[in-house]
Amino acid sequence: MNILKSATRETASFLREIEEGPALGPSYAFPVTAALVLAVGTAAFTAYLATATGRAILGELRRRQRLREKRPDAPSLRGAPTPEELEADGAIAPRTLAIRLRLGSRLADLEPTLDSGISCKTLKNGQKRIKARAPGLKGWLSDRRVSINYSTLVRYKKLAQRLRQLLALDDRLPLEWLLPGTAPDIPLPADLRSQYVSAHRRLAKLLREHGNYTRLSRHVAAKLGIPPLLAARRTARRAAQGGGRRRRGGARRTPPAPSPERVDATKRELLRFLREPARTAPLARLRDQALQWLRTAGGPAK
Repeated sequence: MNILKSATRETASFLREIEEGPALGPSYAFPVTAALVLAVGTAAFTAYLATATGRAILGELRRRQRLREKRPDAPSLRGAPTPEELEADGAIAPRTLAIRLRLGSRLADLEPTLDSGISCKTLKNGQKRIKARAPGLKGWLSDRRVSINYSTLVRYKKLAQRLRQLLALDDRLPLEWLLPGTAPDIPLPADLRSQYVSAHRRLAKLLREHGNYTRLSRHVAAKLGIPPLLAARRTARRAAQGGGRRRRGGARRTPPAPSPERVDATKRELLRFLREPARTAPLARLRDQALQWLRTAGGPAK
């Protein structure tokens, strides 16, 4: 809705400039045209937000805004990772799901300690514009020359944050300590011990059932009610069509099963070809194997 309000203010300002500026045409042409375009655009945008995809997008934007506004009550007990630890994890992360989660957990613990805010300036018409952004996590990685793809790190961090949200972890308890084969580096406070035991058990079960990064990401997103924004419309269309992928020319067609006469004719032709003398030893062995299969699993040939 902020986008719609901003577009309305910009169009109103544009109309005032046209009305007060030099006459480039009839006095009513530009204001009426701009108002018509604004009305049509507003109606189309409102109708799109009323669809399932539009509601899903608005819900996801609100969820992300809440996560951005939420600041941890206390720093993580694990502490900020070093660039060397991130480099070591990044070198082996693509081969192990646990290492990916550990890397994402360390980045999730590091980000709240960095300055990621923005500074705005107020214009004469009362609107605000972004003047500068703090370097945040990307600047921290760049300053320390961490040679890992930033987009990959963001994906790992996003999954770690969603897992924390699904497990309802305390801000002080890092996800890294819950991974299999990992123990806390320091004694846990008394109020975190029961949560640690239950979350450790739940995370181990999730990793056993969804041992793949993609499957785990989809499961966590479904549990949190996060819609796949890019595939929401495609999923709804496929569900309406019966779940099958539609071809460009029409509905999906299933090829007919071959008739018994066609199967017997194919077997006879194959036998005729295999009974011919083989020129090479590998081809002869392959011929003997095919004949043996036809006599046993394939059934007798006529």
